[in-house]
Amino acid sequence: KKVDSINDKIVQFFKYVASFLLVIVGLLILSDVVLRGAFNKPLIGVPEIIANLVVIIAFFQFAYAVSIESMLRSDFTIEKAGPRFKKFLDLLSCFLGLIFFVLLATSSYSSMIKSFISSEFEGHASFRFPTLPLKATIFLFSCLTAFTYLLLIISKIFNLKK
Repeated sequence: KKVDSINDKIVQFFKYVASFLLVIVGLLILSDVVLRGAFNKPLIGVPEIIANLVVIIAFFQFAYAVSIESMLRSDFTIEKAGPRFKKFLDLLSCFLGLIFFVLLATSSYSSMIKSFISSEFEGHASFRFPTLPLKATIFLFSCLTAFTYLLLIISKIFNLKK
């Protein structure tokens, strides 16, 4: 129960960070459009920053979506099932989510380490953006989301309520 509570606080915190980053994305887009339209001087690097921030925002939200059980699923199919089959489908969905995010974390680990060791950047000569924040976010938040799925599976198997 305590681990679940700590996990909930962490995913809630990053939900708010993601919301803040979304406001930043909106302001960057607005600034770029205004500067481009009024002065024909776009902000350099805005497309690269936004492309990276959108992915980071999504990964910040995944664990929260899992913790409130709102990841994508077909409620129509599940609601038509009996209680035992519904529980089976819920558990199957959680196991598949756990496997997916474990595989994603596993496959992104070496890329993150390579990015850290080589100080990898992307972009063109006038603006270069480090790839480590994005790659670290994908790895760390895949781990957090997998852990959140694991907690959800344990809670469903042992009928623990939040």
